[in-house]
Amino acid sequence: MTRKQGIGWVALLASVLAGAELLDWIHFPAPQMILAIVVGGALALMGKLPAPLPRQVSVGVQAMLGVLMGSYLEVSLLSSIGLALIPVLAVTVMTLVISLLVAVVFARVAHVELPTATLGLLAGGSAAVVACADDMDADPRQVAFMQYLRVALVAVSAPALGAFLNNSSSGLTSERVTLGGAVTNPDLPYWMIVGRGDQVAGLSIAVMLCIVGTKLGRRLNMPSPALIGPMLVTALLTALGVSHGYAPTNLFKDLLFVLIGFEVGTRFTRTVVTEMARMIPGMTVTIVALSAIVAGLAFAVATFVDLELSDIYLATTPGGINAVLATAESMDANLPLITCVQSMRLLLMVLMLPLLTRGMRWLSARQIRMMQPELVA
Repeated sequence: MTRKQGIGWVALLASVLAGAELLDWIHFPAPQMILAIVVGGALALMGKLPAPLPRQVSVGVQAMLGVLMGSYLEVSLLSSIGLALIPVLAVTVMTLVISLLVAVVFARVAHVELPTATLGLLAGGSAAVVACADDMDADPRQVAFMQYLRVALVAVSAPALGAFLNNSSSGLTSERVTLGGAVTNPDLPYWMIVGRGDQVAGLSIAVMLCIVGTKLGRRLNMPSPALIGPMLVTALLTALGVSHGYAPTNLFKDLLFVLIGFEVGTRFTRTVVTEMARMIPGMTVTIVALSAIVAGLAFAVATFVDLELSDIYLATTPGGINAVLATAESMDANLPLITCVQSMRLLLMVLMLPLLTRGMRWLSARQIRMMQPELVA
C-alpha cells in the first residue's frame, strides 16, 4: 500500500466513524458496521477503493474482536442465566438444521449444485466454509459469494429485527443481565481505546492475548483461529479474574466494527456481482426467510424462558457473528448470552463440516451410480 493509498484509507475510516456518530445520535442500530458495509460495497462496485487492506490488518481486527468477545464471557453472568441457556442452545442447533433444509430447497429452485448451496447457506464460519469448498466438490466462487451475501444481509437485517423484537417484548421478561466491570470502565472518555485508565498496560495485555490466542488457535487447528483463539484465552483470563480493563472500547471498538464492515462490503466488486447476479434475488429471499424462521423460534422460546426476545434472536441469528456483536453493543443487549451462544454455534458448525463432507461425497457417488445404468441404456 502506497502512502497516498494509506492516507485515503485513514480519511475514509475517519469519515465513516464521523457518519456513524451522527447515526448513533439518532439511535440507528449498529451504525459503524452497517455504514461501513454500505460505503465499502458502493466504493467496490464503482472501483474507487483506495487499495485492498493488508491481510495483517484483517487478522489483527479478528483477534481484537476475539479479545472483546472473550471479555464478555464472565462466569458469574453466565451462571445467572442458568437453565435458560439450554433452550437457546437448542434453537442454535435447530437453526443449523433449518439452514441445511433451506439449502436443499434453494438448490432445486435456483438450479445450484447441492454442495454449493449447502456450504453457501451454512450459518456461520464463512472463512472455514469457503476453505472447505474444494473438498466438498462445491464451486468456491459461488460459495464465497453466497456466504458474504448472507453475512451482509444478516448484518443489515439483524439490527432492524432486533429492535423490532426488543420493542415487541417489552414487559414480557424480567431485568436483563448486565455487564460487570471486567469489560470496561463506563466513565472513560471516548478517545481512550481500552477499558482502564492505564492505556499502555491495557493495550499491552490485549496485544499479548491476540498473539498467544492466535498461535494457540492455529496450533489446535481451530476454526477462524484469529477470532476463536484470542476469545477462548481472554474468556479464561476473564473467568479467573487475573486482570481487567483490556477489552477494546469506545473509539477503538468503533474502529474495529468499521473495519469489519469494510471487510464484508468491499468483497462485492462489480465483477463478482455481475457474475453472480442471477443468484442475488433468490439468495435474498432465502436469507430473509431463514431470518424470519429463526425470529419465530426465538419468539417460541421466549414464552418459556426469562430472557428478552431480542436477546434470544441475536444469540441465534443465522450467522454474522461480527455484525451481531455490533448490533448487541448498540442495543445494550445481553452480551454474555449472545457471545456464548454465537461462539458455540460457530464451533458446532465447523465440527459439522467433516460430516457434511462425507455426506456430500456419498450423495455424489450415489448419483453417479444411479446415472451409469441410464448412460449404458
